[in-house]
Amino acid sequence: MADLDSPLKQLVSAFITDFATWLLHADVREAHPLNVELPGGMLTADQVFHVTLADGRALVLHIEFQGRSSHQPMEWRMLEYMVRLGYTHRLALWSVVLYVGHGAGSGDTGQYQLMGPDGTATLSWRYQVVRLWETPAEDLLAMGRPALFALVGQTHIETPDALLPEVIARMHSVPDGEVVDY
Repeated sequence: MADLDSPLKQLVSAFITDFATWLLHADVREAHPLNVELPGGMLTADQVFHVTLADGRALVLHIEFQGRSSHQPMEWRMLEYMVRLGYTHRLALWSVVLYVGHGAGSGDTGQYQLMGPDGTATLSWRYQVVRLWETPAEDLLAMGRPALFALVGQTHIETPDALLPEVIARMHSVPDGEVVDY
């Protein structure tokens, strides 16, 4: 995962509006990065953005990239991130884990709770789980957002002989002003 972490972060940072639109399932007016170092001790999130939706609502979009293994279980990491982000920014919050690599995140439901002694939930949290390796490549193409084409190689491709030439053709059709060189 380390070899993909930095390029993925650069890609999302360069095209945050496209990624926010995809992950939030909403039209986005604007988005800009926020500090990824969270207060309350040393904790750094992968990416954090202030997003303004097309209807004017503001929220924090938190994105974590995860490969097949994690030193600490993802649900506990996400809980800590979400609590600190909520406390710091006091805005609506949407957290997403993008799992990269076949099998990564296969057991993560994104929905967790702790129960009290009487059997009622005393704490619950949830986040969006995106297993890129299970995501049909056609779903990303259907969004029509060229920045997402860069993820196609990490997705599920049923018919690569038909799909990959289409991806290349679409990439060639993007005007030069919309392409960012690193």
